[in-house]
Amino acid sequence: MNLGRLGRALFAASAIAMIPGCAADDSEQEEEDGVESAEDMLATIGEEPRGAPSRHAIVLAHGFDASDTNRWSFNGVAEALERDGHVVHSARVQPYRGVPDRAEELARHVDLARAECKTRPGCDASKVHILAHSMGGLDSRYVVAKLSDPGGVPYSKLVASVTTISSPHRGTAIADKVLAILPGAADPVINTLAGLWARTFTDRDLAEGSDLRAALVGISEANSASFNSEVKNAPGVYYQSWAGITSHVDFHIDRREIEACDGKVESYKNRHDRMFDHDPVSSAQLQASAPIVGHGLGGAADPNDGMVTVESAKWGVFRGCFPADHMDEVGQRIGSDGPAKWSRFDHIRFYRRVAFELDAASGRR
Repeated sequence: MNLGRLGRALFAASAIAMIPGCAADDSEQEEEDGVESAEDMLATIGEEPRGAPSRHAIVLAHGFDASDTNRWSFNGVAEALERDGHVVHSARVQPYRGVPDRAEELARHVDLARAECKTRPGCDASKVHILAHSMGGLDSRYVVAKLSDPGGVPYSKLVASVTTISSPHRGTAIADKVLAILPGAADPVINTLAGLWARTFTDRDLAEGSDLRAALVGISEANSASFNSEVKNAPGVYYQSWAGITSHVDFHIDRREIEACDGKVESYKNRHDRMFDHDPVSSAQLQASAPIVGHGLGGAADPNDGMVTVESAKWGVFRGCFPADHMDEVGQRIGSDGPAKWSRFDHIRFYRRVAFELDAASGRR
């Protein structure tokens, strides 16, 4: 879930003035950011993820303003999981539609994933696991709670687990902010522009009929209570969640953030994520949105990843936090597909570990 070029034009001008300068001690960074020993590197990346491939296919579900190929997609995740022996299907849904529409399309990809599974030896096509980033988590929950397959079987019977990464289960304030300044009379023009932009990174049929307002309402804080009251967890489906945390100025994760994460933070030397490892436009977008998302600045802000707060990301069994902003969570950094330079967060290893654990986790529900 991100606001992309459309939303950025509406809020960045006012939000950018709120961004504080970097107050960290550069000498501290230089001292700890040097060449590290083999033992340090092992601590950085952890043991090699290992395990048996999932018995069910894994569906990757993307967020707002995304597809399976653009700058908000799961970078290299499908390929890495496939090398580990998993059957993986990357879903592609409407980037600018409301949750019900996106969920209908995601359900079709669940069917496709099960069909693919049937062709693979050892794959159990009775169910799938859904691994979702951002708004994709809301779509996934809607599929399981509300929809049935073409044969009339509820997807609650066809989905083993729903794993969400920084999904706005309680909304994100940036959506409310944009909705507050988005004139209704401009909807036809904005939707036309959104559709034209969507055609640059997704299928024509998914770009057509874009409804930016419906998409923003779906991820807004104002709509979250109603959504959660209507979209209940389905019995028999395992739900788990993670959250990313980032900072403008801090080099290390503080006690307040650890408490927000229920004491569960996976980090290297307690190092924080910093929002400077993307292209300049994306970095500026995250820096501008974080104070709005967190309802404040610095230590007064709710811990967040630049787009979603930790509290909003919690759903089902909360597994904890890791140092990553909303783009790092899917591996969209400049110049490296490996660990982030400072925090050492490695999204590929994270998703590989999650995938190996899916069968066991869902079996404990």
